[in-house]
Amino acid sequence: MEALSRSAWAEVDLDALYHNARSVVRIVAPSEFCAVVKANSYGHEATEVAKTAILAGASWLAVATIEEGLSLRDGGIKAPILLLVEPDRQYIEAALRSGLTVSVDHPELAWEIAAARDRIWGDESTDISIHIHLDTGMARAGSSLEEAVEIAKIARFSKVTVGGLWSHLAIADDARGRSFTLEQLKRFEAARLALAAVGCHPKLSHIANSAGAISYPSSRYDMVRVGIELYGYPPSAQVPMPSLRPVMSLKARVVHLRRISIGEAVSYGLKRPVIVDSTIATVPIGYADGVPRALFDAQGEVLIRGRRYPLAGVITMDQLMVDLGEESDVALGDEVVLLGRQGRESIGADEWADKLSTISYEVIARIGNRVPRVLVGNPQALSENEVAR
Repeated sequence: MEALSRSAWAEVDLDALYHNARSVVRIVAPSEFCAVVKANSYGHEATEVAKTAILAGASWLAVATIEEGLSLRDGGIKAPILLLVEPDRQYIEAALRSGLTVSVDHPELAWEIAAARDRIWGDESTDISIHIHLDTGMARAGSSLEEAVEIAKIARFSKVTVGGLWSHLAIADDARGRSFTLEQLKRFEAARLALAAVGCHPKLSHIANSAGAISYPSSRYDMVRVGIELYGYPPSAQVPMPSLRPVMSLKARVVHLRRISIGEAVSYGLKRPVIVDSTIATVPIGYADGVPRALFDAQGEVLIRGRRYPLAGVITMDQLMVDLGEESDVALGDEVVLLGRQGRESIGADEWADKLSTISYEVIARIGNRVPRVLVGNPQALSENEVAR
């Protein structure tokens, strides 16, 4: 499929991504930087994002599923890749053969990995590295302290190496959760000591997410895992990073213009009659593409010719309509910006998130696969210029 087979697309600015990644690298150094590229890099395009993040200084990548990891390998990515979620047992061998580092939550999985390693490599000297996933209070997944110690003991008696110990901060993006975050860090440190007591000394300890890496310097340890900041948004308003640049812009074109009279309305439910004779622009993107249907009731707007215009009616599966008002110079083919900048105006994922009572992560990750991604920028040139300075 050609990139612009529809009059709707998402631009992925690799220069902005490179800038964001470099900003993170400078802040967290000397800790290593793991770029979180799960869910197709939060909807951006995982392989190119991964390449750019590595160019900017990321030493690790993190994904949620084996399929995501294998896709990166197929795209030529050689960097270490961490599986954040325990894989289905039937796919363990596929993960090991592709050099993916598996997170281990349970001792049973450690045994299965050791057995899979022996089936693949037998008496060869090849060791497999795992990262122990410890639950310090998120209560979503992860091992208990006792299970973590047991996993470490299993590794000692097999050709499995514990290369990392990690956990996840639950409320580092909210100052009201400071005491709980400090308790999580205390539990993590206790686990490090417990592993050391049984002779296990992982090379990488990592617990900091995007919020932790900025707000809790003591959480950085050997590596930080950063996702949302890489894509240009802070984890919350309480974790400001003014230097970030949004990476994704969501755009379309006006494909139909129609005049309606005062009192008439458009789209399902005819919910909002116009108060003056108005021009309605139809734009070929809808909720099947990740533009939330609820955005109409939330007073959503778009940018055309550098101006904000309100949605005219309920967003449909494939299209939305814009109220251009009584007088307008908007023409067929004009660019419509749903997310991004046009002239002096901009609409960010955080604006949608505020209107819809959600988070910017969800907004960008929901942009659908049928929206072509168009890559812009030249991060290689930025890197070369940086080296030359």
